[in-house]
Amino acid sequence: MRLFYKFFKLNKLAGNNSLQRQLEKILPFKPQNLSFYQEAFTHKAKNLKDENGRKINFERLEFLGDAIIEAVVSVFLFKELPYATEGELTVMRSKIVNRKHLNELGHKLNITELLNIKLSERQMGHDISGNLYEALVGAIFLDKGYEGVKKFIYSSMIDSHIDLVKLEKKINSYKSFMIEWAQKNHQNLEFIAHNDSHKGKNNYFRVNFVLNNKKVSHGRSSSKKKAEEIAARRAYYIIQPEKNGKKG
Repeated sequence: MRLFYKFFKLNKLAGNNSLQRQLEKILPFKPQNLSFYQEAFTHKAKNLKDENGRKINFERLEFLGDAIIEAVVSVFLFKELPYATEGELTVMRSKIVNRKHLNELGHKLNITELLNIKLSERQMGHDISGNLYEALVGAIFLDKGYEGVKKFIYSSMIDSHIDLVKLEKKINSYKSFMIEWAQKNHQNLEFIAHNDSHKGKNNYFRVNFVLNNKKVSHGRSSSKKKAEEIAARRAYYIIQPEKNGKKG
């Protein structure tokens, strides 16, 4: 029994050292309390609990990290865009702090390699990279405080990935953009959805983008919302409202 316990402690120590080395490659500082980072990279599939029965996985730190990212980005935008309205600041923030962008950041850091369990992509979920990025931010906040986590968010997200001029022109949702464009230019726009499940067992939706009673494009997805977004994006590039001078 003593031999097994010693072997277990050695394995745990080796794992800690490996995590420490991996973290030092992506963080602009040396981690102090490794337990925060261990929790940030523990998947719920591990089914771990502490001595009080509390579940140990990255989800609570993901929640914390999400709030901290929004706070740091909000302060950044508030200072950089002194003439922007509350609504404009909110839109700009949503262009920075969105699932797609967070997934890209996590992917660039190769963050899933830090997970303490090997799972398939299906088991991890499509947003695992962004979720782990948020969990890492939460762990850094607990370990290094606000200034430490701000330094990491600036180095990994803001300094190297945010161009405010380009960001202002970026379309966050083609559906919202096209609806607003149609309203300002007195165009009759409809999204007409149909069930399109005959090609397989899964439930699919086909959405037609109809402008002034004429079909412009369509989108197909297992989600009606995604199908609408696909149809709107295709319509945007067909109509090209900005090039045609019809922005409102």
